Amino acid sequence: MTPDPSRSSRSRLSILRGRAEALRTRLSDASEGLLASRVVWSILFLVALAPLLLGPRIGSALPHLSTGSIVQEDVVAPASLEFEDDATTREIGEAARRAILPVYDYDSRVLDDALAALHRLFVEGRVARDAVRGRAGGPATRLELARELTERRGLALSSEAAALLERTQFDPETEQRLSGVLRVVLRQRVIASRALLEGTGPVTLRDVRSGAETRDDPFAVVVPLDEARHGALAMLREAGAPQPEQSALGPLLSDLVTPNVAPNSALTETRRQEAAGRIRPLIVRVVKGTLMLRRGEVVSEAAARTLSAFNRAREAAASGRSLLGNLLFMLLLLFFMARYVFFYQKSYRKERHLFALLVVVTVVGLFLDRGFLWLYEHLVVTFKVSPYADPSFYRTMVPMAAGAMLVTLLVNPRVGMAYVLFYVPLFGMMMEWNLELLLFCLVSNLAGIYGVTTYRQRTALIKAGLALGGANGVSVMALQSVVGASLPATHLLFQILCGFAGGILVAVLVSFLLPLLEAMFNILTDVRLLELSNLNNPLLRRLAVEAPGSYNHSVIVGTLAEAAAESIGANALFCRVGAYYHDIGKMLKPDYYIENQRDGVNRHDTLSPQMSALVIASHVKEGYELGRRYGLPKQVLDIIPQHHGTRKINYFYQKARRSENPESDEVQESDFRYPGPKPQTREAAIFMLSDSIEAAARTLEDPSPARFKGLIRRIISDVVLDDQFDECDLTFSDLDKISGAFLKTLGSIYHHRIDYPGFEFDKIPERPFRGSRSHEDLPSHLKRWRS
Repeated sequence: MTPDPSRSSRSRLSILRGRAEALRTRLSDASEGLLASRVVWSILFLVALAPLLLGPRIGSALPHLSTGSIVQEDVVAPASLEFEDDATTREIGEAARRAILPVYDYDSRVLDDALAALHRLFVEGRVARDAVRGRAGGPATRLELARELTERRGLALSSEAAALLERTQFDPETEQRLSGVLRVVLRQRVIASRALLEGTGPVTLRDVRSGAETRDDPFAVVVPLDEARHGALAMLREAGAPQPEQSALGPLLSDLVTPNVAPNSALTETRRQEAAGRIRPLIVRVVKGTLMLRRGEVVSEAAARTLSAFNRAREAAASGRSLLGNLLFMLLLLFFMARYVFFYQKSYRKERHLFALLVVVTVVGLFLDRGFLWLYEHLVVTFKVSPYADPSFYRTMVPMAAGAMLVTLLVNPRVGMAYVLFYVPLFGMMMEWNLELLLFCLVSNLAGIYGVTTYRQRTALIKAGLALGGANGVSVMALQSVVGASLPATHLLFQILCGFAGGILVAVLVSFLLPLLEAMFNILTDVRLLELSNLNNPLLRRLAVEAPGSYNHSVIVGTLAEAAAESIGANALFCRVGAYYHDIGKMLKPDYYIENQRDGVNRHDTLSPQMSALVIASHVKEGYELGRRYGLPKQVLDIIPQHHGTRKINYFYQKARRSENPESDEVQESDFRYPGPKPQTREAAIFMLSDSIEAAARTLEDPSPARFKGLIRRIISDVVLDDQFDECDLTFSDLDKISGAFLKTLGSIYHHRIDYPGFEFDKIPERPFRGSRSHEDLPSHLKRWRS
């Protein structure tokens, strides 16, 4: 039955459409996942940097100087600012409070109450005496009279006083004598105790009855209660009272003498608060450029207080006014960072985690900067020797270039430069836009990028730290000259040393953080590649011993791949290092690969073509597993299956077709292809070409440039026609450049040499290698089968 060509075409078209739709679906899912990831990292960026950029600032506008310290350099106001002098305002308020005299209440009604109580005692006593006599039918006893006055009349009277008054018939003369004493005593200011008097100054006496106030000296006009009572008893004696009367009525008279002056604490505190509240805050106006302290001057208490007030006001004003501005600025920087990553990834798709990397490095860098600033601020206060006690001198030792170095090592200098554009404004925001520090930060970051741009030696990071330290020192000198600061030579030298130490500190931090970030984002850096390029690596040493032919082949492939990568701008170091490990799977069965066969026995002679193809293809999977056990990076592991892609193992495929009936369909081409995947990057495509061309070049009997050129073009054409480069971004222009690099490198490796005089090698009969096979039935570029 003849197949319908139109139906076959429609079937292929539907398959292509299905593949295109699946590809669009995968791209859409990938873009949605990438967008969600960026949103999460953006939120983390804002949350992490909010305390750094929106909270109180670390760097003060003016130095913190304690009272009695020596000013190391002129202190000039960096900006015009008005602020409240809280300390002086509090002092004025305290003075206003002290100006308010304590208030004491004078109650003139105490005398009237005492006289009224005395008069009532005598009136009630006469009534009680008559009542007791009437009940008893005779004279009243002192106990009955005292009980009558105490229990029924509510008067406190002792039995002795009651008996005396009963005997004297409650004599009005006694009442007048007692009243006279009370009038004299209670017309004085009587207070319960001198301990209630506040201080030794004057007080305000307020008449409770009239509200009139007078200012008096309390120690001159106020009498303590105990003295007033003693005086009352003395006056009673002077008034001619008999001794029995003094003994019996003395306690009564003392009880009637009570204080008529008492402190009014509530009214005093109210008046003092009102006085302090009427004090307006003292506003201090400082104009930008004002010389606040001169170098060598001793800091007074007032000057130290002014500096602290200026810094507090500046921080409060900055955090209050610039909160929204800082947030908007951060959002703009974050937006442009995301856009830069988007456009960068359109050209370099392998950098999938670039946005997350930039966010993490930025946050870590700013936290390190702030941490070291905090450390220096709290550490140098213990130093007493100039200039070591000045925290501003240590700002050049902050590792502000660590992030730029890390991004340059993890990605490339181009992204490192972009990182500097995002990082420097954020650092300036944290440091209150100090122009001098901003310029220093910019120069330091650029120097850090330059220092690690050509990282090809293990000592490059140390050299980069030294170069950065030198650049920091030069920057310090330049900035001091620009701002016109007249620092002593010792102070300038100390700042230069701090800048140099900052460069060394950056190198130390980068060497510590680089492996962590490599593992976190699965990034293969030049540092790791240099470690893997060491031919003393245990895996490479094992390959050299167990499969020496494959080892030699790998080294030559590395040379070809490196040259090809340099011609198109790919990662040449990665291509060279990856070539060393691309055939490590062959060391598990080295005798099945012809470059390792030295005894003339070909093990494939006893195997079927299908089994031979299976053994040859197995080195891909076995090499991948072996490399993973040895801890090879994923990028290097991916080269192992991709450098063969899904190419056909042509030698055994042709052998199988010759051994089978040519018209039979039992030989399936898919059984003789590598599992793949196809090359995903330009580097993997270069490996595929380098591996095939190096193997084919060994079969040329006349290694001339023309033969090399034909071989290169034929192999590249076969690979392209086999659709092996459909999934990588290699262009035909790249292939032309790669062809030229291959031709030049092969000419250097397999070059002609002059004949050695006296040695006629052609006349020496060549002994054939045992087990060698005939090549007449193979194409010229496949005379020797290769994996």
